[in-house]
Amino acid sequence: MIAEIAENFYRITLPMPYRLRHVHAYALVDGDNVALFDAGMNMPGAYEKLAADLASIGLSVDSIRDIYITHVHTDHCGMAGRVQEQSKARIHLSETSHQVHAHFQQADYLIAQARLFYAKHGMSPAEVEAIVEEIEDIRIHIPQFTVDTFLQKNEIRQFGNRSFEVIFTPGHAADHVCFFFREEGLLLAGDHVLPYIAPSLSPNIYDEIFQPLKSYLESLCIIETLPITTIHPGHGNSLTGIDERIEEIRTHHLLKKQLLLKNMGVQPKTTYTICGEMIGAAAANWDDWEKFMALNETYVYLQELKRDGVIKETIIGNVLFYTAA
Repeated sequence: MIAEIAENFYRITLPMPYRLRHVHAYALVDGDNVALFDAGMNMPGAYEKLAADLASIGLSVDSIRDIYITHVHTDHCGMAGRVQEQSKARIHLSETSHQVHAHFQQADYLIAQARLFYAKHGMSPAEVEAIVEEIEDIRIHIPQFTVDTFLQKNEIRQFGNRSFEVIFTPGHAADHVCFFFREEGLLLAGDHVLPYIAPSLSPNIYDEIFQPLKSYLESLCIIETLPITTIHPGHGNSLTGIDERIEEIRTHHLLKKQLLLKNMGVQPKTTYTICGEMIGAAAANWDDWEKFMALNETYVYLQELKRDGVIKETIIGNVLFYTAA
């Protein structure tokens, strides 16, 4: 489905197999040329859907001149390589995104890091291998592509008669950026602000110093200062109640932290144990992907509680344990 969000500016909704079922790309049109913001997931039917939607407005994949990527999660950059191969489009992303993308191309190193990380957080060898399979599935959906320029913080880019600002918003991913069209008050938010759910937060298994929740909340403060009239997210409907939505997301994270802290005691627990206790009976019906995401989020909150000084972290036999402070 293609929908015009502003003059010569379109939202293209593409399929993906995860719970949200769809992801948006945005096409800015200048004559016969297109700038594509995010590129959807590389899965059966997605490329054909992109081509058909562009054809419905008299354009084609060959019309794409530039691809701007918010972050290199598979549902946002997966087709970038295929589109670039077809159209010779230039690809633009942050230097951090380039580093993350390079890690995904180094399969042996990526898998070795994942095994160390998830074993350290209390998973059994069989459970670690299930996570490795999920990561490998993500990796194979992110093909290689050539990067033409690195996006710089707060720089202004131009396409046709429109200019837009690059807003660095780490949190959901360490490399996340948004694109702000100041004259129209239009923010392409990627996964930074979503209308129905709080964006997932995951650790960087290569950089455990990175604090996803702290970074995310700081990034919310950045966009809160912008004169935004409409947010166009990577998933779900566009939204205009920006201040209200930001406050809802802040409250969500505060309540999640408080709930997790109530579950802590003097008995040392691993991240995986705490995650299971928080999920409860529902975990029996969760697949490996959902468990993977839940463990990641649990660790993100544990990082934040440790930073707050209300829990303690110890390591016993290469496994991390947490207790109330």
